[in-house]
Amino acid sequence: MDNFVCIKFIKEYNKVIYYSVVINEDEDQTSLFEGFIDKHSVVNKEKLNHILTWLRVIGNRHGALSHLFRDEKDAAALPPPGAKREPCYIEEDQTASNNLRLYCHRLNEHVVILFDGDIKTADQAQNCPQVAPHFNLANTLALAIDNALRDGDIEWDDDYLDIIYEQNLKIVF
Repeated sequence: MDNFVCIKFIKEYNKVIYYSVVINEDEDQTSLFEGFIDKHSVVNKEKLNHILTWLRVIGNRHGALSHLFRDEKDAAALPPPGAKREPCYIEEDQTASNNLRLYCHRLNEHVVILFDGDIKTADQAQNCPQVAPHFNLANTLALAIDNALRDGDIEWDDDYLDIIYEQNLKIVF
């Protein structure tokens, strides 16, 4: 049986609309991004809050500009490359970079699909036992979503500010 995802709306800001995906219509309809939040809200709370703040800042101020995302093959990740604790700081170490990665797919400056992630402990995501599965899944899903756009299963609204799709759309990957 093929795996599939369904798109789930997460949040709309002034300049960006965020979505996530639910794999194989999980019974409780928890998206990958919601699972990411649940997993890291206790153990990695400050690092998670840093990424959530970036989502708000990108969503309200900048838009999903490519330089605000890490290039991760066909996918992307947050926090931005070279970003220390800005836009918010962790009290005990204001200069440390955040090694928590949230993988995503930036469709344009207005629409981002949020996936999952973990703590990166190696130089390359592919070599890290914690993030490699998330990196690989994000890249697989990014290609599947791009194919759905190309095939017309997902369409752009007239201004390219949002996507349009059938509520029951299943994207096979």
